[in-house]
Amino acid sequence: MHINRFLLFVAFLAVLVVGLGAPVPGLAEDAPNFTIPTVAPVLRNGDFECASGYYETTNGAGETIRVPNDWLYVAPVGSPRTNSARIQYTGSCDGSGHVERISGEDSFVVRAQDMETPPEPGKPFDAVLLQQVDVVPGGAYSLSGWALTLCGGSAVPNDCPAGYYMSKQLGLDPTGGTDPLSADVQWAENRNNFISPNGARIGWSNLQTSAVAQASTMTVFARLESPFRWHGNHGFIDALSFVRAPAAWFDKLPAAVDGSSLALAWNAEQSPDIAAIPAGTYALQVDIQTRPQGDESWRDLAVGITGADAHGTLDFVAPCTNIAYEFRLRARSEQPPAPPEGASPNQRYPGVWSEPVAVFFRPATNPAQPPGATGTHALFLPLITHQIPC
Repeated sequence: MHINRFLLFVAFLAVLVVGLGAPVPGLAEDAPNFTIPTVAPVLRNGDFECASGYYETTNGAGETIRVPNDWLYVAPVGSPRTNSARIQYTGSCDGSGHVERISGEDSFVVRAQDMETPPEPGKPFDAVLLQQVDVVPGGAYSLSGWALTLCGGSAVPNDCPAGYYMSKQLGLDPTGGTDPLSADVQWAENRNNFISPNGARIGWSNLQTSAVAQASTMTVFARLESPFRWHGNHGFIDALSFVRAPAAWFDKLPAAVDGSSLALAWNAEQSPDIAAIPAGTYALQVDIQTRPQGDESWRDLAVGITGADAHGTLDFVAPCTNIAYEFRLRARSEQPPAPPEGASPNQRYPGVWSEPVAVFFRPATNPAQPPGATGTHALFLPLITHQIPC
């Protein structure tokens, strides 16, 4: 008796063949939707050093606060107290005591109104620094920086209630607007407290975002938000770095292919600003994603491809045919593994995602047929397939 072999269709096979070969012959490049500008952006006083100066103003409660020079300050919610961390905790710019910081000698500190004062300590707040930076329209830019939040203060064990958090955010408005509530702002957010629920110290968190300039200025935002009233709530911001972003783009992709196979090829370029960071060991990496055309969610096809300073390739096998798939990619720069090797602090710089490119996968002209049963007494069984969504 002979029994049909069951067929198993293996979907989403992506064989990585990262190389440094030439682009796909006969095909031009898909022009990227951005450029690497020839001039570096200049973010002023991104380290919030006391020596660079702070100016005095008042908060909503009429209290004197300090804001780092070159930055504007707004508080959409509450009346937090802001200051140079060094002035706040050592009394002067020359104070030698320890203050929280990730680089240099200082950082920017934001403390909740009535931080430890009954009957309602730690009032909610939203504190935002912003600075407009000259850029080149169409240029891609990357922002990386550091922040630390302490819900419930610095005491250990920590008593920040479950479900409470403080939000650390960095943002870019590619239109150059100055409203932190605008939908144009592209935010990165982190809600980790300085310590995990099991008592492990987390400390400072790195945040990163990127955007393509739509005007001759781009606005950099740094934000600490405390939406819940809780004693001891305060946080720090430090070491903002704003650079030209690394870039990646596909070689020209066909509009359609026969069957399920597609060879992807791309080019990548390091940011000259990142390459010039003293002691930096930044490696150019490429991420590639795909989705069926019309889907909202992207799926990772390859993450952190390295060694792609010039060209790279990847073979994609579609799980379904008679359907179009979209592809996009981005470059990013990171230091492997981390300081003490390389530059400190360990900034991470994402590039922008390319515009999606759609490729239609036509069914093969002569699809393979399952083998028929043989022998005098053939046993016919239903065809069993392993179905994976397209």
